[in-house]
Amino acid sequence: MRTPVSIHQKGSSFPVRRMDFDFANINRHFINHDPASSHVWTAFQAYFPEGEQFFVDAVRDAKKWVKDESLLREISAFIGQEAMHGKEHLQANAELKHQGINVNGWDARTRWARKKLNKLLSVKARLAGTAAVEHYTAVIAEHIMKSDEFHNMIVDPTIKNLIYWHAMEESEHRAVAFDTHKAVGGTYAQRVIAMTIVSIGIGPVVLAAMLSCMKQDGQLYNVKSWLKFTNLYFGGPGVFRKLIPDLLKFYKPGFHPMQANMDASMKLWKERLALVE
Repeated sequence: MRTPVSIHQKGSSFPVRRMDFDFANINRHFINHDPASSHVWTAFQAYFPEGEQFFVDAVRDAKKWVKDESLLREISAFIGQEAMHGKEHLQANAELKHQGINVNGWDARTRWARKKLNKLLSVKARLAGTAAVEHYTAVIAEHIMKSDEFHNMIVDPTIKNLIYWHAMEESEHRAVAFDTHKAVGGTYAQRVIAMTIVSIGIGPVVLAAMLSCMKQDGQLYNVKSWLKFTNLYFGGPGVFRKLIPDLLKFYKPGFHPMQANMDASMKLWKERLALVE
């Protein structure tokens, strides 16, 4: 990774960092050298480029109704960060394809879904969905940034930097879609409905891509690896299980994404990643 270049877009509270990771020869089993524990993240990543474009589409389409100049600046920075995330994850996916794990089909399906949803749903509905998914990514980011145990499980340094750079920026812009939804007249009920739909759908969607990755890797019937995955994310360590209380906070009427205190974690990871402000 070259030294990142950061710019503030028209006075936004967080910068857009221009990253350039070198993904050549990354370890595709980057979590504890274990296939299943790693491919759940590969599956998430399969949806990132087009999924994040969906988020960008939603906030960009809402800009004409936003009157708050400070929020407009945050929206511009949000768009810049998400564009950079898509670029880097596409490059990571290209290296994984070179290693025999091709997620391009899932990227294409997400592109089709993005275009359909952009036509079928109102801006408010798309913003509510974006706010719900952004809550998921922000909560995941919060937990992994505070977990030394998970940090030590990532055995590939490039993927480690990718995950934590992305996590840190998810924490920075975690409130933008939520605030934009409220600014254009979106309601609490819309956000609750969106969160419920996302919560029902996210597991099967990620599992489908994960099964594909495991099959391509020749690990689909690796029972030992599946057991390691189940224990890590839902058993004793409970990486995903421990997210549930914070995910449910989205349903509280007075909830706001910035209620989480991430100051110490943000400072730590800016130093570890040598991020320039």
